[in-house]
Amino acid sequence: MHICRIFFNYQRAKYAARFLKPPGFFKRAEMRERPHRKTGPFENPVKRFVRLREKARLFSLVPPPRNVPKAKIISTKMLQPVEGVPTVDPKVLERRLEFLLGPEAQQQQLSAKLRPGLTPYQAELFTWERQMRDLRKIYRAQYLQKLAQVTEEERLRQYNLHLRQRKDAQERKELILNKALEEKKYRAWPISTFVVSQAHELGRRSRKKIANVYWLSKLATGINYKQDMHASSEEISVPDLARDLGHDIEESSRHKIQSGQLFFRRLLKESFKLMPEDMPRFRDYMEPVSASKRAATAYKNFSESELLQLVEQKIAILNEKIDEESKLDTKCKNSLYIQLRDHLDAARVAYLERENLPDTKGAEK
Repeated sequence: MHICRIFFNYQRAKYAARFLKPPGFFKRAEMRERPHRKTGPFENPVKRFVRLREKARLFSLVPPPRNVPKAKIISTKMLQPVEGVPTVDPKVLERRLEFLLGPEAQQQQLSAKLRPGLTPYQAELFTWERQMRDLRKIYRAQYLQKLAQVTEEERLRQYNLHLRQRKDAQERKELILNKALEEKKYRAWPISTFVVSQAHELGRRSRKKIANVYWLSKLATGINYKQDMHASSEEISVPDLARDLGHDIEESSRHKIQSGQLFFRRLLKESFKLMPEDMPRFRDYMEPVSASKRAATAYKNFSESELLQLVEQKIAILNEKIDEESKLDTKCKNSLYIQLRDHLDAARVAYLERENLPDTKGAEK
């Protein structure tokens, strides 16, 4: 039974459901042992229809396969060459065309041979028709040859344009990459130089520190008071030993006299203290100074009259620049100078008004 017939036969499925009932104990046992007896050519047609209907319903619930969208491949279509171009020599075509358009064609029509059953008019007509066919073939061949020549020139121009565009795109891409790399190297150069120099200094000081620790351990183990019975602690002057090692020693009368073991222990502890190379390796980030702060730092030593004179000089320089560009062209192309001149002029006028404002208030009072 076709699935299309099963889908649209709802009334038959409703009628067949009246005869269905759950199988009993023995029916279920027989279906477990020999299920092939209940399916096949001799099974109940109602149950067969219901089974196929349920199978079709479950099949209809299966979702269709996903239609994954794919990007359309963009390919630049080049101009194709002309096909079927005659290979006749253009000089031959010119000679034949000159013959057909000249008086020799009329002589050929008049000298046409008379065959049995033809009148002179028909002989001349057939010759004229053959000449017209040759004329159309010549025109068509010349047109195709000229079209092929123009097409090849256009294809060559299009191909060269395509190569130039690809080359320009590649150069533009390389320029952008090189600019990004140069900027990255320019930013990384001071930090890398600082890190390398710091690493060299750290290695040098670390080697020196390790050498000092080993030397102190050898010195401490060499002077073992418990094993060396002949040596006594009174024979060793700790201040003299510290002074020989390069330490500043205060007067021992103010402090408790320490033994050699305690002195070596203190030196060993001091060798493990934090040194400058153990500090953070990278510099703190400093925010860039704003334009207003830079201006305040640069012009802090100028008086107000000097600042006003400096603004007037800059306005005069901008006016000269604008006049030069106006002479070259009717209107100034670069509006940045005009905008900057207007800002400076507005600042100058505001400063003069602020200076003259107290005088006007005193006059009004």
